[in-house]
Amino acid sequence: MTILSDPTQIELEISPNLVEQLWRHHKSTFSHWNIFLNQICLQTFLPTLEEDVILDSASVPSFWAHVNGAAFTWRNKRIILIPEISIDTTEYTIPQEWVDIEQLVGDYYLAVKINPDELSMRVWGYTTHERIKSTATYNFDRTYSLDAQYLIPDLNVLWVVSQLNPDEPTRVTVPTFSPVPTTQAENLLLRCSNTNIIQPRLEIPFSLWASLITDDNWRQRLYQLRTGQPAKTNLSQWLQNTFTDTWQAIDSILSPSSGASFGLRATETDTSIKRVKSLNLPNEEAFLVLGLEAEPDGRIGIRIQLRSRSQDEYLPPETTLKLISASGDVIQSIQSRNQDNIIQLKRFKSPVGVEFSIQVEVGDFVVTENCVS
Repeated sequence: MTILSDPTQIELEISPNLVEQLWRHHKSTFSHWNIFLNQICLQTFLPTLEEDVILDSASVPSFWAHVNGAAFTWRNKRIILIPEISIDTTEYTIPQEWVDIEQLVGDYYLAVKINPDELSMRVWGYTTHERIKSTATYNFDRTYSLDAQYLIPDLNVLWVVSQLNPDEPTRVTVPTFSPVPTTQAENLLLRCSNTNIIQPRLEIPFSLWASLITDDNWRQRLYQLRTGQPAKTNLSQWLQNTFTDTWQAIDSILSPSSGASFGLRATETDTSIKRVKSLNLPNEEAFLVLGLEAEPDGRIGIRIQLRSRSQDEYLPPETTLKLISASGDVIQSIQSRNQDNIIQLKRFKSPVGVEFSIQVEVGDFVVTENCVS
């Protein structure tokens, strides 16, 4: 961390390795620059915080492809980071989505300037939602502009206030937008999926756009339509008892005795959801099993297993099961031994809307299941 000539502001060094890794992963994707910029901002800033943070469901590529800014919860306050590469610090520009959509509104908004040439990130001030609504100017491109004089440049003030005055009023009430009916949403997605439209967020009335961008399913669908990506398994829908045909109930594929032997049978007090998918491995059929459970903090608890067809059969030796992040990092990995009929990753918790992949490798053979929590 570098202290600038203004001692109240900070400058953070951006890791060259992080830049290379993220650019390699996103350079061929739609809106790659915006996705790249927001991930750089988030992954550079979060390590400066001593306390744990909870990432927001909007801090994902399917959101960044259309709206600039990332969000997380820290000390029970919702923090919004808005990165820009302009060197101008006379005003702070915030997309309307972060200000006028109830689900996205934050408590504190941090102004960030990123210098890609010098691999540095400058946090030059912060403000509140209340200040933006009362003072900022609304622009034709659905953004708010706040003059720099209304920003507090000293982040130490934010740290102190969050401890000494955690009940400081920071927000004002904004209208609630009704969900878009399914048929209308499908028509809007078809319209916005046209890649000749540079900014879908400006193509339709804001009330309709707000409903699309805050719905995990519609937002992901729009992202896939504009990128031509294969569909992702939406795990949040499982909690609403909505499943695709490729993921079956345990009992429809595995025998009752087999399911019980692997601890997959439901009990009267079991609130988890378990589904299974058949995988055609080289000279072998195996089953990918996912178990989900809603956590009290709003996240989703996830367990991932790979198993053979029965207890009397084994997985191919050195079969590898991996959990991979949206940026391509291997988060977890486990490999089967000579007589394993099941391998399992450690249970983890994920905020809603986070993208990840499950990968199964047998020698040179690889099968990948793309998911969004």
